[in-house]
Amino acid sequence: MLTKLFSSPVRVKILKFLIMHSPVDFSAADIAAKTKSVVRSVNKEMGKLAETGAVVEELKPLAVNKKVVKVKHYRANVDFALFSEIKNLFIKLQVLELDYLRHKLPNIGRLNYAALAGKFVGNATSGVDLLIVGRVDNKKLEKLIADFQAAVGWEINWAVMDLEEYDYRQKIGDMFLYNLLSGKKIELFNKFV
Repeated sequence: MLTKLFSSPVRVKILKFLIMHSPVDFSAADIAAKTKSVVRSVNKEMGKLAETGAVVEELKPLAVNKKVVKVKHYRANVDFALFSEIKNLFIKLQVLELDYLRHKLPNIGRLNYAALAGKFVGNATSGVDLLIVGRVDNKKLEKLIADFQAAVGWEINWAVMDLEEYDYRQKIGDMFLYNLLSGKKIELFNKFV
């Protein structure tokens, strides 16, 4: 069973994406786009994952050129015997991706502060998963975020502010910034200390 689940890098990437987004379902094209995979590879791997019972396959109607066609959608099977263990494994493996991000962040500009919050600390209702304070090269930042999203398997909500905006928000007691900084977070970079 473990060989069927983890024997292909694409399969692992897809499984991680679906488990971390459960119980939402996605088409093969959506999964390919979100995981930066080839649709044909996704289709091939979905059949193998469905065989194990880790993934549920359903046909859903979709309107295409004024016609309704049925398209296969996939979601993680939350009733799968190893679902919780696999999800916990993926969460623990994020530490490696965090090290990658911590290492690459200084290359995007002159940073003062960077912290992970939201989904990274178990708070799905937070509006921001990554806060960056400093002057950054937007193109480099967007590429880094896209690569990091593909690695962690979900979309990251992020915010960037320069030092002046940060200081202003601190002075006026901005609730967004207060909630983010006073809540649970993982600091990646801090020049304020």
